[in-house]
Amino acid sequence: MDKTVLNKLKNRAMGVASAAMVRVELATEESRLKTKFQSLGQKLYGAVQDDLLKAIKDDPAVVELIGGIEETKKKIAELEKKLSKGTAGEEA
Repeated sequence: MDKTVLNKLKNRAMGVASAAMVRVELATEESRLKTKFQSLGQKLYGAVQDDLLKAIKDDPAVVELIGGIEETKKKIAELEKKLSKGTAGEEA
């Protein structure tokens, strides 16, 4: 087999493996986001039950959860962008 064909196959395999790794990382971040939203929902539910909605916005744990949610959303957006660039390159 020609070396250029082997190199093309090798590069293609590496690209597919790289895309798979990004997909796994994306799924992990999406799972983290879901967990953070669930934690926030539990705190919100407790605040509603105890009539503490005004106080919840100053709760450090809630502030941390919201910050974590925003950071995770950014990571997910970056991974999706990376994945879409990788798949676009594979199709060419």
